[in-house]
Amino acid sequence: MRNLLIALTMISGFVCTGSLLAEEKKTVLPADHARRMQQGLDLFKKEVRPLLVTKCLKCHGGKSIKADFDLSSRKKLLESGMIDKTAKDSYLMALVEHREEPYMPLKEPKLSGIEIASLAKWIDLGAPFDKPLATAETADDGAMQVTADDRKFWSFQPLHQPAVPQVKQSDWAHNDIDHFILAQQQEKGLTPNDEVSKRVYIRRAYFDLIGLPPTPAEIEEFLADQSPDAYENLIDRLLDSPHYG
Repeated sequence: MRNLLIALTMISGFVCTGSLLAEEKKTVLPADHARRMQQGLDLFKKEVRPLLVTKCLKCHGGKSIKADFDLSSRKKLLESGMIDKTAKDSYLMALVEHREEPYMPLKEPKLSGIEIASLAKWIDLGAPFDKPLATAETADDGAMQVTADDRKFWSFQPLHQPAVPQVKQSDWAHNDIDHFILAQQQEKGLTPNDEVSKRVYIRRAYFDLIGLPPTPAEIEEFLADQSPDAYENLIDRLLDSPHYG
Protein backbone atom coordinates (compact mmCIF):
# COMPACT_ATOMS: atom_id res chain seq x y z
CA MET A 1 0.00 0.00 0.00
CA ARG A 2 2.88 2.35 0.91
CA ASN A 3 4.50 1.79 -2.49
CA LEU A 4 1.18 2.44 -4.22
CA LEU A 5 0.78 5.76 -2.40
CA ILE A 6 4.32 6.79 -3.37
CA ALA A 7 3.64 5.92 -7.01
CA LEU A 8 0.37 7.87 -7.03
CA THR A 9 2.12 10.86 -5.45
CA MET A 10 4.84 10.82 -8.12
CA ILE A 11 2.27 10.56 -10.92
CA SER A 12 0.31 13.46 -9.46
CA GLY A 13 3.50 15.50 -9.30
CA PHE A 14 4.29 14.82 -12.96
CA VAL A 15 0.75 15.75 -14.00
CA CYS A 16 0.84 18.99 -12.01
CA THR A 17 4.28 19.89 -13.34
CA GLY A 18 3.14 19.19 -16.90
CA SER A 19 0.07 21.35 -16.39
CA LEU A 20 2.17 24.21 -15.04
CA LEU A 21 4.58 23.98 -17.99
CA ALA A 22 1.65 23.97 -20.40
CA GLU A 23 0.26 27.07 -18.71
CA GLU A 24 3.67 28.78 -18.98
CA LYS A 25 3.82 28.06 -22.72
CA LYS A 26 0.49 29.74 -23.42
CA THR A 27 0.96 33.06 -25.18
CA VAL A 28 -1.13 35.83 -23.70
CA LEU A 29 -2.17 38.19 -26.49
CA PRO A 30 -2.82 41.86 -25.73
CA ALA A 31 -6.43 43.00 -25.74
CA ASP A 32 -5.92 45.09 -28.87
CA HIS A 33 -4.12 42.34 -30.80
CA ALA A 34 -6.88 41.80 -33.37
CA ARG A 35 -7.26 45.53 -33.99
CA ARG A 36 -3.50 46.03 -34.41
CA MET A 37 -3.19 43.09 -36.80
CA GLN A 38 -6.04 44.46 -38.91
CA GLN A 39 -4.37 47.87 -39.00
CA GLY A 40 -1.11 46.22 -40.01
CA LEU A 41 -2.86 44.20 -42.70
CA ASP A 42 -4.49 47.30 -44.17
CA LEU A 43 -1.14 49.08 -44.16
CA PHE A 44 0.55 46.07 -45.76
CA LYS A 45 -1.91 45.88 -48.65
CA LYS A 46 -1.92 49.63 -49.26
CA GLU A 47 1.73 50.63 -48.77
CA VAL A 48 4.11 47.89 -47.63
CA ARG A 49 3.34 45.18 -50.19
CA PRO A 50 4.01 47.52 -53.18
CA LEU A 51 7.20 48.70 -51.47
CA LEU A 52 8.55 45.19 -50.84
CA VAL A 53 7.62 43.99 -54.32
CA THR A 54 9.28 46.90 -56.14
CA LYS A 55 12.31 47.50 -53.89
CA CYS A 56 13.11 44.19 -52.15
CA LEU A 57 11.60 41.10 -53.78
CA LYS A 58 14.04 41.08 -56.70
CA CYS A 59 16.90 40.05 -54.40
CA HIS A 60 15.06 38.61 -51.39
CA GLY A 61 12.24 36.44 -52.68
CA GLY A 62 11.00 34.54 -55.70
CA LYS A 63 13.86 33.00 -57.66
CA SER A 64 16.67 35.05 -56.10
CA ILE A 65 17.53 34.84 -52.41
CA LYS A 66 20.53 37.02 -51.56
CA ALA A 67 22.26 36.67 -48.19
CA ASP A 68 19.80 33.89 -47.21
CA PHE A 69 17.16 36.57 -46.55
CA ASP A 70 13.73 35.65 -47.92
CA LEU A 71 10.79 37.98 -47.27
CA SER A 72 8.38 36.42 -49.74
CA SER A 73 6.12 35.24 -46.89
CA ARG A 74 5.53 36.20 -43.26
CA LYS A 75 6.83 32.84 -42.05
CA LYS A 76 10.12 33.24 -43.93
CA LEU A 77 10.47 36.85 -42.86
CA LEU A 78 10.05 35.96 -39.18
CA GLU A 79 12.43 33.00 -39.50
CA SER A 80 15.10 35.23 -41.05
CA GLY A 81 15.67 37.11 -37.79
CA MET A 82 15.68 40.41 -39.71
CA ILE A 83 12.74 41.83 -37.77
CA ASP A 84 12.08 41.94 -34.03
CA LYS A 85 9.01 42.74 -31.97
CA THR A 86 9.57 46.43 -32.61
CA ALA A 87 10.92 48.33 -35.59
CA LYS A 88 13.49 50.05 -33.37
CA ASP A 89 15.10 46.69 -32.53
CA SER A 90 14.82 45.25 -36.07
CA TYR A 91 18.00 44.77 -38.09
CA LEU A 92 16.04 45.32 -41.30
CA MET A 93 15.20 48.86 -40.20
CA ALA A 94 18.85 49.54 -39.36
CA LEU A 95 19.74 48.62 -42.95
CA VAL A 96 17.02 50.66 -44.69
CA GLU A 97 17.62 53.65 -42.39
CA HIS A 98 21.35 53.42 -43.25
CA ARG A 99 22.36 52.96 -39.62
CA GLU A 100 24.07 49.66 -40.48
CA GLU A 101 25.84 48.39 -43.59
CA PRO A 102 25.16 47.07 -46.17
CA TYR A 103 22.71 49.88 -46.82
CA MET A 104 19.45 48.69 -48.34
CA PRO A 105 18.20 48.61 -51.03
CA LEU A 106 21.68 47.65 -52.21
CA LYS A 107 23.15 50.06 -54.79
CA GLU A 108 19.80 51.84 -54.99
CA PRO A 109 18.58 55.19 -53.63
CA LYS A 110 17.60 55.22 -49.96
CA LEU A 111 13.91 54.70 -49.24
CA SER A 112 11.92 57.87 -48.72
CA GLY A 113 10.96 59.00 -45.23
CA ILE A 114 7.36 57.98 -45.89
CA GLU A 115 8.39 54.51 -47.05
CA ILE A 116 10.63 54.00 -44.01
CA ALA A 117 7.86 55.18 -41.67
CA SER A 118 5.33 52.82 -43.26
CA LEU A 119 7.70 49.86 -42.97
CA ALA A 120 8.46 50.67 -39.33
CA LYS A 121 4.79 51.06 -38.40
CA TRP A 122 3.96 47.77 -40.14
CA ILE A 123 6.64 45.93 -38.14
CA ASP A 124 5.37 47.49 -34.91
CA LEU A 125 1.87 46.23 -35.80
CA GLY A 126 3.12 42.64 -36.07
CA ALA A 127 4.19 42.53 -39.75
CA PRO A 128 1.04 40.74 -41.02
CA PHE A 129 0.75 39.45 -44.62
CA ASP A 130 -2.50 38.95 -46.49
CA LYS A 131 -0.74 36.46 -48.80
CA PRO A 132 2.83 35.63 -49.90
CA LEU A 133 4.61 38.17 -52.09
CA ALA A 134 5.89 35.51 -54.49
CA THR A 135 3.43 33.50 -56.58
CA ALA A 136 3.82 29.82 -57.37
CA GLU A 137 5.46 30.78 -60.67
CA THR A 138 8.10 32.94 -59.01
CA ALA A 139 8.61 31.01 -55.79
CA ASP A 140 11.94 29.39 -55.18
CA ASP A 141 11.89 25.72 -56.17
CA GLY A 142 14.86 24.93 -53.94
CA ALA A 143 17.44 24.99 -56.73
CA MET A 144 19.97 27.78 -57.02
CA GLN A 145 18.95 30.31 -59.64
CA VAL A 146 21.42 32.55 -61.48
CA THR A 147 19.84 35.79 -62.65
CA ALA A 148 20.98 38.10 -65.45
CA ASP A 149 22.39 40.48 -62.85
CA ASP A 150 24.25 37.61 -61.18
CA ARG A 151 25.92 36.79 -64.50
CA LYS A 152 27.51 40.24 -64.58
CA PHE A 153 29.74 39.19 -61.69
CA TRP A 154 33.37 38.71 -62.76
CA SER A 155 33.46 34.95 -62.10
CA PHE A 156 30.68 34.41 -64.67
CA GLN A 157 32.48 36.30 -67.43
CA PRO A 158 34.02 34.33 -70.32
CA LEU A 159 37.78 34.02 -70.29
CA HIS A 160 39.74 36.24 -72.62
CA GLN A 161 43.33 37.34 -73.07
CA PRO A 162 43.55 41.02 -72.07
CA ALA A 163 46.20 43.23 -73.58
CA VAL A 164 49.10 43.93 -71.24
CA PRO A 165 48.91 47.65 -70.35
CA GLN A 166 51.73 49.99 -71.21
CA VAL A 167 53.16 51.68 -68.12
CA LYS A 168 55.70 54.23 -67.08
CA GLN A 169 58.54 53.07 -64.85
CA SER A 170 58.40 49.75 -66.68
CA ASP A 171 61.74 48.70 -65.16
CA TRP A 172 59.82 48.00 -61.92
CA ALA A 173 57.62 45.40 -63.64
CA HIS A 174 59.18 41.95 -63.94
CA ASN A 175 56.20 40.21 -65.57
CA ASP A 176 52.76 40.83 -67.08
CA ILE A 177 51.02 40.75 -63.68
CA ASP A 178 53.31 43.54 -62.48
CA HIS A 179 52.24 45.61 -65.50
CA PHE A 180 48.56 45.29 -64.50
CA ILE A 181 49.33 46.20 -60.87
CA LEU A 182 51.49 49.15 -61.87
CA ALA A 183 48.87 50.41 -64.33
CA GLN A 184 46.25 50.50 -61.55
CA GLN A 185 48.64 52.27 -59.20
CA GLN A 186 49.56 54.90 -61.77
CA GLU A 187 45.89 55.45 -62.61
CA LYS A 188 45.31 56.37 -58.95
CA GLY A 189 48.47 58.45 -58.66
CA LEU A 190 50.30 55.88 -56.55
CA THR A 191 53.87 54.66 -56.81
CA PRO A 192 55.23 51.24 -55.81
CA ASN A 193 57.20 50.85 -52.61
CA ASP A 194 60.85 50.00 -52.76
CA GLU A 195 61.69 46.32 -52.97
CA VAL A 196 62.05 44.78 -49.51
CA SER A 197 65.08 42.87 -48.31
CA LYS A 198 65.20 39.10 -48.58
CA ARG A 199 64.90 38.82 -44.80
CA VAL A 200 61.66 40.81 -44.80
CA TYR A 201 60.41 38.96 -47.89
CA ILE A 202 60.75 35.49 -46.38
CA ARG A 203 58.94 36.54 -43.20
CA ARG A 204 56.05 38.02 -45.20
CA ALA A 205 55.86 34.96 -47.44
CA TYR A 206 55.74 32.58 -44.48
CA PHE A 207 53.07 34.50 -42.60
CA ASP A 208 50.97 35.06 -45.73
CA LEU A 209 51.03 31.45 -46.94
CA ILE A 210 51.30 29.23 -43.87
CA GLY A 211 50.72 31.58 -40.95
CA LEU A 212 53.99 30.64 -39.26
CA PRO A 213 57.34 32.43 -38.99
CA PRO A 214 60.41 30.97 -40.69
CA THR A 215 63.02 29.35 -38.49
CA PRO A 216 66.47 30.98 -38.22
CA ALA A 217 67.88 28.13 -40.31
CA GLU A 218 65.28 28.68 -43.05
CA ILE A 219 66.07 32.40 -43.11
CA GLU A 220 69.79 31.80 -43.43
CA GLU A 221 69.24 29.23 -46.17
CA PHE A 222 67.15 31.69 -48.18
CA LEU A 223 69.64 34.52 -47.67
CA ALA A 224 72.45 32.30 -48.88
CA ASP A 225 70.56 31.22 -52.01
CA GLN A 226 71.77 33.58 -54.77
CA SER A 227 70.16 31.66 -57.63
CA PRO A 228 67.69 33.52 -59.91
CA ASP A 229 64.98 31.04 -58.83
CA ALA A 230 65.42 31.64 -55.09
CA TYR A 231 62.12 33.51 -54.66
CA GLU A 232 60.21 31.11 -56.89
CA ASN A 233 61.60 28.07 -55.08
CA LEU A 234 60.65 29.57 -51.71
CA ILE A 235 57.03 30.13 -52.76
CA ASP A 236 56.78 26.65 -54.31
CA ARG A 237 58.07 25.10 -51.10
CA LEU A 238 55.53 26.98 -48.99
CA LEU A 239 52.67 26.04 -51.32
CA ASP A 240 53.69 22.39 -50.98
CA SER A 241 53.78 22.67 -47.18
CA PRO A 242 51.07 20.78 -45.24
CA HIS A 243 50.53 24.03 -43.31
CA TYR A 244 49.37 25.83 -46.45
CA GLY A 245 45.61 26.21 -46.72
